[in-house]
Amino acid sequence: NTNVSGCDALPYVENSSNSLIPPNYLIACSLSVNMILGLPANCYVLWLSVNEMIRGQSTEIFVFNATLVEVLFCTSYVFLIQEYFFQCADCGMKTIFIGMILWSGRPMFQTCICVERYFGVLHPLTFLKLKGMKYRIACSAVGWTAIVISCVLSIVFIVHLYDFILVGFLVFFGVKLYTCMMVLKALVRPGPGDNVKDRDRVNQDKIKAFRIILMVIASSMLTYGPAIITLILRYIVADETFLLGWSVCLCFAVMSGFVQPFLYLKRVGKLPFC
Repeated sequence: NTNVSGCDALPYVENSSNSLIPPNYLIACSLSVNMILGLPANCYVLWLSVNEMIRGQSTEIFVFNATLVEVLFCTSYVFLIQEYFFQCADCGMKTIFIGMILWSGRPMFQTCICVERYFGVLHPLTFLKLKGMKYRIACSAVGWTAIVISCVLSIVFIVHLYDFILVGFLVFFGVKLYTCMMVLKALVRPGPGDNVKDRDRVNQDKIKAFRIILMVIASSMLTYGPAIITLILRYIVADETFLLGWSVCLCFAVMSGFVQPFLYLKRVGKLPFC
């Protein structure tokens, strides 16, 4: 055995049925797409959300946290590259820890954004009561505490990693889908303020919001749908088949890190080509 950057190098066994390592070209492709498209977009959204929070816009807190999760995940690239390309034996736990920040933090804070929109559209009075910065900071603190706990539990194997991810995906995806569908249902109904004079402007705003929410639903189904189906089929299919499907789902999920920041930039009118 040799030593790579202070890590114990493992012999590379291609297409090992007992390995959780997907093909290297899939890893390289997913990391490259996320680095080229996702990291710059997320850094830009992070900067925009910080500026909005400085101006007192409390609604940007969950956007900030969701973007911070994506940026933090990019810091794991050094461990991912060492583990998958140099077979570093000491990088596995670090990769799992930072990876769980993404797998638990991304759906959690994206769901918080959808729940916030749900209350803003369907329960405006409750939304106004909870609009203060302190409530969102408290929710964010609870969220990050839950993320750290999930990372620790996954590392020490107190909970089974696949079962833990499946439960989290089902809960957050279900809440996200429900809130988005309810908002869409509300948007297609004429509101009390949709008078004839402002009808065109209101309709344009509704159409814009409708399209964005549809894209959120579509991206969520493409990101989490295959992963949920694969995790459920784990109890039915052979291990080799499951690992191949799960590897593809993970790579696709990593590549989709640019979708949400692009949707945010489109919503705030900062996307230059759209």
